[in-house]
Amino acid sequence: MFALAAISTLVALAGTLPSEQRRKARYYYLEAARRQAVGEMPEAYEYYKKAYMTDPSYVEAASSYGTSRLMVQTDSMQSGPQLSKSLDLMRAYVDCYPGDLFESRTYAFVASRLDTISETIRIFERIDSLEPGNTVNLLQLSDAYMAARQEDKAIATLDRFEKTEGKSPQLSLKKMSFLLAKGDTVGAVAEADALIASNPREPSFQILKGNLYEVIGDNDSILAAYSRAEKISPDNGAAKIALASYYKNVGDSTAYDNKVYEALLSEDFELEEKLSLLSDYLQTLLDDSSDTARGDHLFSVLMEQYPHEPKVLDLAARYSGAKGDFKDAEEQMGYAIDLDPANVDYWGQLMRFQLADERGGDAVATYHKALGHITPTEPLKLMYASAATLAKDFDEAEKAYAGLIHSINPALPLTDSITDKNARGALNYEGLTKVSSLYNMLGDMYYSAGNLDKAYRAYDNSLFFFPANAMTLNNYAYFLSENNGDLDKAEEMSRKAIEQSPDNDTYLDTYAWVLFKRKEYKKALEYQRKALEAAVAAGTDDNAEFFSHLGDILFMNHEPEEALENWKKALELDPDNELLKKKVAHKTFFYE
Repeated sequence: MFALAAISTLVALAGTLPSEQRRKARYYYLEAARRQAVGEMPEAYEYYKKAYMTDPSYVEAASSYGTSRLMVQTDSMQSGPQLSKSLDLMRAYVDCYPGDLFESRTYAFVASRLDTISETIRIFERIDSLEPGNTVNLLQLSDAYMAARQEDKAIATLDRFEKTEGKSPQLSLKKMSFLLAKGDTVGAVAEADALIASNPREPSFQILKGNLYEVIGDNDSILAAYSRAEKISPDNGAAKIALASYYKNVGDSTAYDNKVYEALLSEDFELEEKLSLLSDYLQTLLDDSSDTARGDHLFSVLMEQYPHEPKVLDLAARYSGAKGDFKDAEEQMGYAIDLDPANVDYWGQLMRFQLADERGGDAVATYHKALGHITPTEPLKLMYASAATLAKDFDEAEKAYAGLIHSINPALPLTDSITDKNARGALNYEGLTKVSSLYNMLGDMYYSAGNLDKAYRAYDNSLFFFPANAMTLNNYAYFLSENNGDLDKAEEMSRKAIEQSPDNDTYLDTYAWVLFKRKEYKKALEYQRKALEAAVAAGTDDNAEFFSHLGDILFMNHEPEEALENWKKALELDPDNELLKKKVAHKTFFYE
């Protein structure tokens, strides 16, 4: 706009002598343009404002002032009334100089955002009359017509676009959406047919028509269109995915399964799309554990298609891990790391498999190996602390937790009780919950090391920072009850944990066990049954301790036969438990 404005200024100077006011306004305007050219926008804004305020009839200054106002990112300047004022300042210039198409488009864009769509249409119609062959203008004009609910004009404008640019799926999709907006489903289908007629051997056009029928809700026509796409190109992955989606929506699980399987084996399908689809599909195979051979075959084919793709290896490893085959998961993950050793997630995934296989020492070794390739993240450090605990390397675990706690506040102790409220006041909510969680994990580690005093102090520190930490409340209560601790304190903490998560099977089990230790056997039985019900609902009823506790509580409630049944269930889940063996063999309760 500046070049046009400068020319108009020179023309004015060549005529009558401008007034002092006009001369000053022009000086401000030119200085503003100079400041804008060197990137000094705040200064440019002030000079444009001075130019306009000095001579409000100066349309160049008014427009530039209005445009620069749009760049002032304050709530007041971006309010509706102020934006409208900016638009008003710009209007005189675009009407005075309709050939300045850049400013006209800017003005039309601002008008469209202010819901003054009639003004947007007026400007784009004028631009179209000046550049009738510019198809970009036609697209903008058609969108403006649609925003004004003038569907017929919008479609007619797209027809003009099509005469110049030819048919394309993007254009047909736009026209179909406009036709559907006016309720013309017949016209939308006719547009899809016209696109197909332009290239009958293109499967994606059939898929587009199927998608249209899906919007309309014509299931039979959806299937026919997708099937035609597959018939045109039998190996087309997109057609198979479209069919799979259809079968899933109509509840035909067998057909869905087959089409997904075919799509994943197809080479006419991008890797990222395959991996996304495969993640969902594998879960269906895992739910039916008898059919994991199909997943194994899929990965063998993918390995042949992408032999050096770490993402495939990563997914293969996760699949093996989900099946419980941690050795194979570790092997696949190792290959992925060899291909991409700088990927932090891959190292973490490998450690997870080793921890799930209860090989803490191997996970510790993996962590140290990873340090040669990556900078460890906080989650990786936490995993290392867990691995060291599992490996019974408690000194290393303590160092790891100390590093994590001291990264929050270097002055925090590990085992001394914290009483300074300033340590708590310096942290926000996220910091309080984080440090509380770390002290809870530290307490669990000390308990595993057999150091009850340190464990209890760590739990106290956890609750000092966040008294509502349900995990700490639960663990602290359980370990007190197991070690002849303060049962009143244990009962109170366990009850608080349940109040926060009344359906948590672990918390319910702890509360029942504390009640059992307090010899409140009837109430203990009530909560232990609730714990088992919650575990069944959550799919976590493979915990031997739940059945063992229930057996003990039933025995003390004078129900020895049912107690024996539950001890037997517990022994099936934990066959090496000597105490359970004694209870089952003698059909009676034994203290440890």
